[in-house]
Amino acid sequence: MTRQINDRNFDWEDRMLARPSTLGIFAAMALALPPSRAPFFTLGAGGAVNLAVTSDEARFGLSPVDVEGAPLLTISLGATSAVGSLSLSMTGDRLPAKGRYPVRPWEDRIASRPQFEALFVAGSPDHPVGAFRGEFGWVTITETAPGRIAGVFEVEGRGFVATDVDDEDRWVSVRGRFEARGDSTITAIQTASASIQATQN
Repeated sequence: MTRQINDRNFDWEDRMLARPSTLGIFAAMALALPPSRAPFFTLGAGGAVNLAVTSDEARFGLSPVDVEGAPLLTISLGATSAVGSLSLSMTGDRLPAKGRYPVRPWEDRIASRPQFEALFVAGSPDHPVGAFRGEFGWVTITETAPGRIAGVFEVEGRGFVATDVDDEDRWVSVRGRFEARGDSTITAIQTASASIQATQN
């Protein structure tokens, strides 16, 4: 039985790391959060898994490596949580303006239209219960400020649970809100934004 569980976990990791943008997402999740005003997020999920999370582990930053030739901005919620985590990623090196953005799978992205890719993991990184990528939904950015971004999200995700990794047609609904604090990589964003504003003025 132990061997079977280990094999399932190994298969789960292989499947997730095979996604084109997953390496960039996990890299962004691991970035350090500087000490400052505490961020927060709340998240509820129902469907293939049912859980609720409230935590101050909410941050965002740029992936240290480009993903398919483009930088990746990732909002990471609960990266080390034992209950569940969500990452919301957007191609580019600028903070999104206030507004509503669609959630789409990576392969369905449209270069001319800003959109988010979502990855929801139920359980902890060491003992995942399931993994689901966003098929559709919305992320609404309600506020942006130097080093801070806030919003709400509604994501419908499809994936699999750890007890049956061969069935990749399990669905989950994930909803919540966040206020995330930027990590050290946002210095590049702020510098670029300041340069643009100076040029426009």
